[in-house]
Amino acid sequence: MCGICGIVNSGTQTPPLELLQSMTRTLRHRGPDEEGFHCQPGSGLGFQRLSIIDLAGGHQPMSTADGRFWLVFNGEIYNFHFLRKTLEATGRHRFQTRSDTEVILHLYQEYGEDCVDHLRGMFAFAVWDSREKTLFAARDRLGKKPLVYADLGNSFLFASELRALLKHPAIHREIDYGAIDLYLTYQYIPSPRTIFKQIRKLPPAHSLSWKNGQVSIKRYWEPRFLPKTSMSFGEASTRMMAKLREATQLRMISDVPLGAFLSGGKDSSIIVGLMSELSTTPVKTFSIGFEEQAMSELPYA
Repeated sequence: MCGICGIVNSGTQTPPLELLQSMTRTLRHRGPDEEGFHCQPGSGLGFQRLSIIDLAGGHQPMSTADGRFWLVFNGEIYNFHFLRKTLEATGRHRFQTRSDTEVILHLYQEYGEDCVDHLRGMFAFAVWDSREKTLFAARDRLGKKPLVYADLGNSFLFASELRALLKHPAIHREIDYGAIDLYLTYQYIPSPRTIFKQIRKLPPAHSLSWKNGQVSIKRYWEPRFLPKTSMSFGEASTRMMAKLREATQLRMISDVPLGAFLSGGKDSSIIVGLMSELSTTPVKTFSIGFEEQAMSELPYA
């Protein structure tokens, strides 16, 4: 995982680098390999990197060649090889790195806000358009990657975690007591609320656009339960295994060693089994056990 944050405003003021650094470095535990900052009139972007793909390249914040679009991105795009080939085939896109980060940038250039419809993966990202002074942010369909924000009118803040936003002097730690009620009811605080009144979570499968102090949020995806499919148990089993194998293979694209958490459950056992089939080397697994044998899954793992 990585950590992202940013400050944008509707004027020509350049956010203070020291403040941006302070916000970003609260996220160092999410990405200890590298940090990056970019400040310009109207925006400041910060990034803490956990390097997985294209270790030598893939530095963030990343921009297009003309410097118009700037991106910070946390996550992995599993179909980025396919998307890159599709974009290159148009003749309008030239890539400088091997990273999935750059694919998102070019995808936004090509499709604008509809770029999220093409992404297969887990992600939270933000793109700053320095010409239009517009911020676009999005979160993956199931909300695996977090994104919180604060709308301050003429300025807008976002980050991977609350602690980064709390470094900004305009953020007050006023408690949202309605959120506490929700927490005591559900054992978590549902989107879009957080424990603080000023800060909100971008819900899963939603995108956000900000311009001139105006925020617009929309849902870009929801599960479809129709039409129903009719098939035999054997056919369903074959198709399910094909889907699982494809999903596992896509998630094994990495420039660093891979491992898997292995419990005694069927889900992790299936994934590790498929990883073993797809890998040319033994798969490293990590399991947790307990002295109380009745509670331990180690024998099953």
